[in-house]
Amino acid sequence: MSLAGGSAVAAPRSAGLHLYWTNYGQSGTGSSIGRSLLNGTQVNQHFITQAQGPVGLVINGNYLYWSNPGVDNGSPGTTISRAKLNGTDVITSFIKGLNSPHSLAISGGYIYWDSRLGDTIGRARLNGTGVNQHFIVGAGGPWGILVHGGYLYWTNYGTGGGSSGTTIGRARLNGTQVNENFITGASAPAGITTSGGYLYWSNDGANQSGTTIGRATLSGSHVNQAFIRGARAPSGLTIYGSYIYWGNFNGTHGIGGTTLGRARLNGTDVNQHFIVGADSPVGVVVGK
Repeated sequence: MSLAGGSAVAAPRSAGLHLYWTNYGQSGTGSSIGRSLLNGTQVNQHFITQAQGPVGLVINGNYLYWSNPGVDNGSPGTTISRAKLNGTDVITSFIKGLNSPHSLAISGGYIYWDSRLGDTIGRARLNGTGVNQHFIVGAGGPWGILVHGGYLYWTNYGTGGGSSGTTIGRARLNGTQVNENFITGASAPAGITTSGGYLYWSNDGANQSGTTIGRATLSGSHVNQAFIRGARAPSGLTIYGSYIYWGNFNGTHGIGGTTLGRARLNGTDVNQHFIVGADSPVGVVVGK
C-alpha cells in the first residue's frame, strides 16, 4: 500500500485472514460452515454446505477439516470431512467409520478427534489412513481437543452424552501419562485452546447453561473458571493475535444461539455479538 509521499506501510498481519465456524443447527440439523474476514465483515453463513451437524473444525495447510456428529439424539455421525480453504474439493467422508466425532486437532502428520459417546480420543494419519479410534481410552464424554508442547489436552464434557463433566484431561502425544483430572472444577467444558502460557476453555454448562470461559497456566495452576463472563453456552474457542473468539451455542431464550463472541486475551473488550446470524455455532478457527 503506497502513501502520498511514496513510502510503504506493511499490511496488517491479519490481512487476508478469515474466521471460520461450524453451524451445528437446531438439534444438530445444521449443514454449513460459515466464514468471515477476521474483522467480522463479509459474513457468509453458508460458505460450505455439505456438513451434517458439524462440530469440530481445524485447518492444516490449505485444507479445512470438520467433524459430522449429526443430530444430537445419539450423535450418530461417523465422518470427518475435508475441503480446500476456498471451499472447493469437498470430501464429505474423508475419514469414516468413527463414533460421534467432535472437536479436531492436528500435529505431526496426525489428526486427532474426540469420540464423545465412545469416551475415547482417536487418531489417524493426515492422509486418512491408520485410523485408531481408541488411541486414548477412559475419557468422560470428551468434546474439545488441543495439541501443544508435546501434550494432548481434552475437555471431559460428561459421560453418556450428558453434560455433567468437570475436568480437563492431558496425556503425552504418544498416548502415555494419561491424567483425566489435570484441571478440575469446570462445568461441562467444551472448547479448549492455548496462547502465551495459558490454557483457555469454555464452560458450556449443564444443559447448556454455562456463561463463562476459564483460564489456567499450562501447568494446570492458577485456575480461574470465570475469566470471561456473559457468554451463552460458549462452545468452540480459537485465538489469533491478542483476541480470543468463541461460539455462543445458546440464544437469548436458551436455544438456537446466533452469535460469535470476541474479547482481548486479558479478558477485556468483551463483545458477545462480534458476528451475528450463525446457527448454533460450535467450532471456531482462524486461517487464510
